Amino acid sequence: MQIYRYLCDIDLKCWQWHGILRCVVDVRLSHRVNSIRQQCCVTVVYYRHGKNFCQTLSRMHTASGIWRAWDAQVSRLTFAVLGRIGWKVHPISKLTQSWPAVDSPCILVTCLLVYLLVVCVGGVRLRGKSETNHVKAWLKPFVIFHNIFLIVLSAYMCFGCASQAYKNGYNFWGNAYNPSEVQLAKFIYIFFISKIYEFVDTFIMLMKGNINQVSFLHVYHHATISFIWWMIVRVAPGGDAYFSAALNSWVHVCMYSYYLLAILIGKDDSRRKKYLWWGRYLTQMQMFQFVLNLLQALYCSRFSTYPKFLSEILIFYMGTLLALFGQFYYSKHISPSTSTSQKQE
Repeated sequence: MQIYRYLCDIDLKCWQWHGILRCVVDVRLSHRVNSIRQQCCVTVVYYRHGKNFCQTLSRMHTASGIWRAWDAQVSRLTFAVLGRIGWKVHPISKLTQSWPAVDSPCILVTCLLVYLLVVCVGGVRLRGKSETNHVKAWLKPFVIFHNIFLIVLSAYMCFGCASQAYKNGYNFWGNAYNPSEVQLAKFIYIFFISKIYEFVDTFIMLMKGNINQVSFLHVYHHATISFIWWMIVRVAPGGDAYFSAALNSWVHVCMYSYYLLAILIGKDDSRRKKYLWWGRYLTQMQMFQFVLNLLQALYCSRFSTYPKFLSEILIFYMGTLLALFGQFYYSKHISPSTSTSQKQE
């Protein structure tokens, strides 16, 4: 009878956590003491394992609740700010509304906050230290893989966007968004996700100890471009967006090929001059890309049915990138100090 009372006093509330785990303990009195002892041992073992499992589920439920609360606050604030600015991210495209990281800005904003936190912490830790720009032995294989992966991915996105535009009978510029063009939307969505993955570029620079490369231009470009493409994927993942995605993907094929050659060649000056002489032309290609994007945005803001606010954003954004890249190009390839250092070398 004492064993029976003990079993009945076991708290089994956690076993009924939101209907996920339901357990019924059926304790039957037996005339034989051995049978009662066996039932007691088995039931206690089940109870202990069930209790641990319930605690794990409870923690997951708590974490899920915290994320939902964070999501609600981020979404509310983001949409309020965008509405105040006049950027119309509603209604969402029915084609992409169920795709990850599209309906809510929470995943993207969280990634951006983590990215900026890492940049700030890494910058503080590297401040005052001599710049190495040296790829550690354990890091080199990953950097090589990273560059190869982005070369292949960029080529895939470039070809995919261009081929879908051709298949859909697009003009060079001035193309409306059509929700039935599912395949093009998938390529543009992959392009958006790739902008988040490219945060790794900055992390590699920090791990190399190359703090000078983590410039305002670099951080500004990486942090803002992903948010712009989130708006594009949310509202109009097609139409005139094909042009920027295809063009930028091609530029990235060239850019990551340059980075791959740089890490494979190493610090050998003669080989770097022989194989990496086209670095300045790569920057010119990037700037020419921004000129084309700016011209497209100006054209589409007047003559295309593609969402006007996206074209207006690109007009301003491409102007800032042209100014920043122009200053970078001048300081690296044209300024008197650069010419003097090259002569000394």
